[in-house]
Amino acid sequence: MIILLSLFIFPISYLGVNFLYYSVIMQLGNFTSEEFYEPEEIKEEWDTEIASLEGLTNDEILSHLENVEMLPESLVFWLTDEGEMLMSYGQADHLHKEWNVSQAIDYMWKEQEDNYFTTLSYIDGAESSGYVVLQIPESYLGSEWEVLRDRYSFVWFITLGLIWFLFVFISWVFFNQLRKRLVRIQKNMEVSKNQLVPSKMNVEKDDEIGQLEHSFNRMVKQLQESREKEKTEEIIRKRLIANLSHDLRTPLSIINGHSHKLKQYNLNPRANESLKIINDKVNFMAELIDNLSSYTVLSEGKLAINKQSLNITTVVRSSIIAWYPIFEELGFDIEVDLTLPIEWEVDEIWLRRVLDNLFQNVQRHAREGKYISLKTMKERGTAVLKIGDHGPGMTTSSKLSGAGIGLSIVDMMLQQMNLKKTVSDSSEGTIITILPMDEGESTEY
Repeated sequence: MIILLSLFIFPISYLGVNFLYYSVIMQLGNFTSEEFYEPEEIKEEWDTEIASLEGLTNDEILSHLENVEMLPESLVFWLTDEGEMLMSYGQADHLHKEWNVSQAIDYMWKEQEDNYFTTLSYIDGAESSGYVVLQIPESYLGSEWEVLRDRYSFVWFITLGLIWFLFVFISWVFFNQLRKRLVRIQKNMEVSKNQLVPSKMNVEKDDEIGQLEHSFNRMVKQLQESREKEKTEEIIRKRLIANLSHDLRTPLSIINGHSHKLKQYNLNPRANESLKIINDKVNFMAELIDNLSSYTVLSEGKLAINKQSLNITTVVRSSIIAWYPIFEELGFDIEVDLTLPIEWEVDEIWLRRVLDNLFQNVQRHAREGKYISLKTMKERGTAVLKIGDHGPGMTTSSKLSGAGIGLSIVDMMLQQMNLKKTVSDSSEGTIITILPMDEGESTEY
């Protein structure tokens, strides 16, 4: 409807205003006392009037002409055949007393250009003969419609302009309201970092955009239900992990106690090797259980953090010293360059846990490369800590690969300390870079 109205508003309004204008003008003619004169009628009446004066004396003709009913600003003058003006009536002070043919023609042309209607009739009097000229301003001539139309033409322009202005204004109001409603939908779609699901909209109208808002509200409802279901499943999962962790510790403790008791006996080499494998697997299972417990506590935000400004090179140095015998026993080449001091605001216990997880990851998955490096340096003006190895890389599967919970714990701890890690894999190994977060980066995991 809006498109059709936009296409036809100008021709329809033009025709409508013309019809309305004509109707109003004709009604105005009924209430005016003015008389309207057609040029043909005036000429015919004037010729008849002059013809009735033939054969009369000059005094009779002059007396009759002076009594003719005249319109304002009109004039009458009588020129004889010799060019003598016998009489003038009206605003005729500027006329010559004696005329020749060229002067008469020039005057006629000039008066026509000055918007005067001029008609002349020949009179054959008893004493003198000549032309009697009648001049009337053109503003008094024309049909009732023509005169009133010219007089009130400004009303036509104002009415048409007002209609077009109202159309443009109403269109602007309509589309502005439409834009506001669309912007409101857009704002509702944008959620803050603390709001995972957008809020429902208040549907004010049941039009096309109202249907869109109803659809948006249905989508929000589905998201909320899905979010609630996800929260419920997350709670169940966390409880299951906590219960499993608790339930698994008891049999593992028993297995670990019996394995230590078996070490007291003189076993053959193959039995000792099997016992060592059992101990390794028990320790591995214990680490997995610890990671599961830590992951659950961290994700719920229940693990207390105590951040303070520290020189982290001291913490890194003490951590690698603790791991040094393990790497040395496995034949690792250890390269340490901690000459650049780095001051970060961290929790020392959490940072040690991060380093332990990363060292354990190297010891478990990059054992074949037999290399580990720790370096503090500056990259693009930022102090960073780099941990490198010559392993197959994090994208390569390993027989000791788990679910990645250890690295998830590392990420959560780093982010809550406003730090982050980047991983660079290549054929020569893996380099993990720990550095501060950029401004504006989210600290939520």
